[in-house]
Amino acid sequence: MGQFIDVQTFYPEPKVKSQWLLIGKESVGKTALTENLMGKKSGSSNLQGSSLFCQEYTWNGQVITDTPGIQTRMDSVVTSQVLRRLKTSQHVILTLKSTELPDDLSDLWDMVQGRSGIVIITYWDKVKHREDVLQELERLRTETDLAWITIDNRHVTTEQLELIEQALTKPKRFPIAAPKLEANWSVKPQLLLFEYAWFGPILSLCLLVLPAWFAVTNANAFADLLYPYVESPVNTLKDNFGTLPAPLSHMLVGDYGLISMLPFLILYALPTVVVFSAIISIYKTTGLIDRLSYRLDPFMHKIGLSGRDLVRVIMGFGCNVPAIIQTRNCSCCTRGSCISAISFGSACSYQLPATVAVFSAAGKPYLTLPYLAILAVTTCIYLLLTTTKQQRHAAASYNLLSRGFLQPPNWRFALSEMAGVMSSFFNTAFPLFIGICLLVGFCEWLGVIESLTQLVSPLMALVNLPEGAAIAVILGAIRKDGLAIGLIDSSSHGLKLGEITDIQLLCAVYLAGVMLPCVVSLMTIVREMSVGYASRLAMRQVFWATCFTALLSWGVPYVLAMLA
Repeated sequence: MGQFIDVQTFYPEPKVKSQWLLIGKESVGKTALTENLMGKKSGSSNLQGSSLFCQEYTWNGQVITDTPGIQTRMDSVVTSQVLRRLKTSQHVILTLKSTELPDDLSDLWDMVQGRSGIVIITYWDKVKHREDVLQELERLRTETDLAWITIDNRHVTTEQLELIEQALTKPKRFPIAAPKLEANWSVKPQLLLFEYAWFGPILSLCLLVLPAWFAVTNANAFADLLYPYVESPVNTLKDNFGTLPAPLSHMLVGDYGLISMLPFLILYALPTVVVFSAIISIYKTTGLIDRLSYRLDPFMHKIGLSGRDLVRVIMGFGCNVPAIIQTRNCSCCTRGSCISAISFGSACSYQLPATVAVFSAAGKPYLTLPYLAILAVTTCIYLLLTTTKQQRHAAASYNLLSRGFLQPPNWRFALSEMAGVMSSFFNTAFPLFIGICLLVGFCEWLGVIESLTQLVSPLMALVNLPEGAAIAVILGAIRKDGLAIGLIDSSSHGLKLGEITDIQLLCAVYLAGVMLPCVVSLMTIVREMSVGYASRLAMRQVFWATCFTALLSWGVPYVLAMLA
């Protein structure tokens, strides 16, 4: 038998002492703790399930891996990821929430029994005034021989950091049996307006929709104010690059070219993302978004979603891509329904400004609210028709949201969260926007766009729309701002269509927006799920979008005529 020689090579870099896995349930404060340990931003928030990836840090010679929150009674992708890491970890930092300590111990102790590590109890400020809790904490330290360190994860002191550092150098074994608790650790958040029987759900829904409405209206007002100052430089660039040979001229300064579309990206889409992400970041860090989704959770079960899923759908109004990725935190039973809802009903920061721009160009801004109402209602009907009874039952079975605490905003965390959204926008959506602009410009030069328009135009009669709406539907399927490109005349700033009724305009914008997910979203769905799933979703969405449009475009005029 051959001889095996184990060769170890040593380098002058400091040797890492040990490997630590930081685990705990959602919203327990792991990421905030990591930020305090590292003394830098780590993208923390107060949203249940805000972390998606394991992130590794080195602190005083110790390698600490921050993990997404564990959901012990739900089969999410990220929980599976954490459990795989747990099998290979050397030491464990078990993070428990003081106000839910009995449940956390019961659910997590089996995962760490027999391993070495320490225990950190967060939200200590909620229970530290209770004498029975203080006495039981001392008993836990004595009986288990473990380090039980208490912190307020939003304000970790220097003394607490020193205790954590010392404990990491002397980890102890977790006993096989979980310790028994006798003290009253439970603290329930104060009941607010959200908990009122009838008023609460309406208020919660309005507050969830508020960020999208506020972002679009204010961003469009900002864009309209600055557009005259941007238009002149853009026209100069178009004149200079217009002399380039084809197809470069079409790709850069054609109707669908990169330079032609830059004002829309900079003035409309970008401000919408900024305003929306700022509001959502505040919602997250205060815990408001969890309270709202918790209140609406029972209503979501009826359409195959949960409150957790609803949060991701609302996030899609900023950008569909990070919202689809965030569905990794959803149950595997409801993740498909959540992605369908995002793809169909989450009008992103490209689609909403484009929609408002079309209505404004037509002199009919009053159609914005009916459009949003139709989008919301048809999305609910779409989910009802495309989810099974078993899926809706599963959504109800996996209600694991808790009625969390509301707290003052942590501006550092909010800015960090907002920076993460902006980074995702510029690193993912922006490069794809550039690529799609160049590709569509090239297709225009080849005559592909014109051929598709001629092919689709006769089909518009089936949904009672003018043939000129075909180009908006085609471009809207490629990218959501394409509906504005297809309907707005850039020279007159009016509509390219001639005579068109309010309901036809509403249906044209609706069909262009929901016929298909944009190319970027579709690619993300393929990456997150599979090619087969994305294909089935796209075909299903085309069918139901067409059905809803036909029902509205033919049905509403008929009903109005009957009532006249």
